[in-house]
Amino acid sequence: MDTNYYDVVVCGGELTGLVAAALLGRRGYRVLLVGSETDRPTFEAAGHELSRAPALLPPIATPTVARVLQDLNCVQIVKRRAPALAPALQVVMPHHRFDVGPDAEALGRELAREFGADRAAIEAALARVAQTSALVEPLLSTEITLPPDGFWERREVGRLESLLPKRGSDLYAPLPAQHPMRAVIAAPAMLAGAASPWALPRAAGNVGIARGFELARQGLCRFEGGYGALHALFREKLETFSGERREKLVPVEVVMKRGRVAGLRVRPRDETIGCEHLVWAGSAAALHAICAEKPPRRGASGGPGLHVEGYRYTVALLVGPEALPEGMGERVLLIGDPARPLVEENALAITVGQPAPRQPEHIPLWVECIVPAAPVDAGPGYLRALRGRVVERLETLLPFFRQHLVVLASPHDGLPPELPASAAKPAAKKGAATAPAPQMPMLPLAPVYAAEGDSPFDVAALPHATGIKNLYLAGLENLPGLGFEGELVSAWGVSRLIAGGQPRRDPLRREVLISE
Repeated sequence: MDTNYYDVVVCGGELTGLVAAALLGRRGYRVLLVGSETDRPTFEAAGHELSRAPALLPPIATPTVARVLQDLNCVQIVKRRAPALAPALQVVMPHHRFDVGPDAEALGRELAREFGADRAAIEAALARVAQTSALVEPLLSTEITLPPDGFWERREVGRLESLLPKRGSDLYAPLPAQHPMRAVIAAPAMLAGAASPWALPRAAGNVGIARGFELARQGLCRFEGGYGALHALFREKLETFSGERREKLVPVEVVMKRGRVAGLRVRPRDETIGCEHLVWAGSAAALHAICAEKPPRRGASGGPGLHVEGYRYTVALLVGPEALPEGMGERVLLIGDPARPLVEENALAITVGQPAPRQPEHIPLWVECIVPAAPVDAGPGYLRALRGRVVERLETLLPFFRQHLVVLASPHDGLPPELPASAAKPAAKKGAATAPAPQMPMLPLAPVYAAEGDSPFDVAALPHATGIKNLYLAGLENLPGLGFEGELVSAWGVSRLIAGGQPRRDPLRREVLISE
C-alpha cells in the first residue's frame, strides 16, 4: 500500500536530480527527493566539516546556466556567492608556467614567453577549439532534449554534427604530435568531466574537450563553500517550491503497473511511495538491478552503452593563508609529464576556495585527479597509497603547506585525517590503553565513463527515456562529456520531458476577480 503519493519522485544524490526536482517544483509539481547516507555532499574530519569537492560553475552568462538560475530565481545569489576565477586558469608543468584567460592579447604574451616560435601554431589550435565550442552552444541552450528524444530531435542533432570537425580529426592541428599544449587543452575536460582520459581525444570527444577548455578559459565561477554549499542552495530552492525530502532511505524496487511506473519501494520500513513519474538520479546499472521489468541497457533510441573506466579522487584541505605561494592562481592544473595519460598524480586539478566568514584564516583547497577503475574496485589499498603520492606531488607546488596545515582528509580512502604536528596527541604511557582512531567516511567516488559506441557529437550517452513509461534517467551518464554544464542541460531536459515546458495548473486553485 502506498504511504504517500507524489507527482514526481526523484531518487538519488546526483546534482542533476536535485536541480530537476527544484525545476519541477517550480512548475507546480508535488516533488519528493529521496536520498541516502552515502549521497551527502560533505564529510567531517577532525571536527571540521569539509565539502567533498569544489563547485565550479560555467560562466553565469552562459545560456545553459542562465536559464536554470533564472527559472529558480537565484541569479543574484549565485552572482554574489560565485565570483569568476582570476586568473581563469593557471598551468604548471616542469618547464612551463603560465596563465590562461579570455584576453587574447594577454594569452598571446604568455604563449610567446613560454613557447616562443610555437605561438602561431598554438593560437591556430585555440581558434579551432573556440570555433568548435561556439558551434555547440546554441544547441545546448535550445529546448531540444539532450541526449535527443525522438526522430526530429535526433535529426537536428545530426544536422549539427555535420558542421563539426569530422570524427577522428585532429582538434589540435597544427600543433606537433607531442606538443605539451595538447595536454593543456585536454586537461580541463578530462579533470572536470565524466569521460575517460585514457584515450585522447576519443574518450571525451572533440566537442567535450573544446567545450571544457573554452569554458575554463572564459573563467569558471567558484561557488562559496564548495559542492556542499551548492547542494544546499538547490535544496533550499526545492523547499521554497514546496518540495519534500526524505533521507536515509534505500530503494529496493521500482513498482510497476500495466507497463508504467507506479511507485518506489524503500527500506528500512519496507514502504511504497506512490508516484506518477520517477526520476532516477544515479547509475543505470543500479536502476536496472531494482526493476522487475528490466529497461533496455541502451534505451529506446539505441544510444551507446557506458562502462565505468575510472573515478575522480579528491583530497580536501584547510590551510592558513601563508601556505599559498605568491602568484598562485585559484584554479591550477599541475601536470607532471604532458606526454603521459592525465591520470593519478601526473595531472592534478587544484582549486583554492573562499574561507568561511567565521574562519577567515582557514582556506579550503581541493586536489582532484582521475584514477583507473580496476585497482580501486580491488580494495582500499590502492587509494591509500595514491594519497601519499598526490600529497607529495602537491608539495612541489605548495612546498610549505604542512607548516600551515589545519586538516587534510579524503572522503574516499578511509584514512584518518592528517593534522599539524602541533595538534598531535602526546604518546601514551607504556601499557596504557589507547583509543582506536575514528573511522573516516567512505563516500563513493564520482565515476568516469567510456562509451561503448558512437554518440551524438561525442558528449551524449544514455538517453533520459528508459523504455519504461514515466521512468527517467537523470545524471552523469546522460552527458558525461560536458561535466557540470552537462548536468544542468540534463536536468533541464528531464524536467521538460515531464512538464512539457509549461507550468502545471493547479485544479484546486480558483481565480478571484475583485471589482468595485
